[in-house]
Amino acid sequence: MSSIPHALVSDLQAAGYYPQLTGSMLVEALYGEEVLAHLVHMDTHVDYDSIHRHVTAFAVTDTRLLLVHVDDEHEAAAPGRMPRGATSVEDVPLENLRTVLIGRTYEDPARYRVGDRPAEVQVTVGWGSTRHLDVYPEACTDPNCQEDHGYGGRILSDDVVLRVSKEAEGQPAVDRAEHFALTLRRAVFDARRNAGARG
Repeated sequence: MSSIPHALVSDLQAAGYYPQLTGSMLVEALYGEEVLAHLVHMDTHVDYDSIHRHVTAFAVTDTRLLLVHVDDEHEAAAPGRMPRGATSVEDVPLENLRTVLIGRTYEDPARYRVGDRPAEVQVTVGWGSTRHLDVYPEACTDPNCQEDHGYGGRILSDDVVLRVSKEAEGQPAVDRAEHFALTLRRAVFDARRNAGARG
């Protein structure tokens, strides 16, 4: 993993979830590009009889956003069998990103000073690769109406939403998330501006 920054290697190791596998998938997808910013996000889901963990490593380059996802595949039908790691790598050109939303929460906003660190950062990134249809019954304004007005719906993007808070992950993790989000937003801005200049 020598072609990715030491800080990214450290974050993968700190996550403690198949760091070598995740790093190798990332190196393979970089094609020699420099990582401008990164974020390693762990998630855990608890079922009645098992715990499932997965990690996503986000990396911003001059041209792309890379998402490397590693997930456990537990096979309940095969007792004693080792879990398998399923990987997926998504490569999104920066100019194709439709949304980079950065939400920040500050403690004691009345005393805010420039340079104060947020206590929580939420990042929403959308590019429209996956969508789902939200369907609901239509209604009219008459509260006594019993007629069938059919169904309406909306097509929604399945965006990536990340939330990092000081209480859960600590202030350094919040600062890293903010740095990643700001770097991504700037890289998207530059990519759109350059695409406009070429067009």
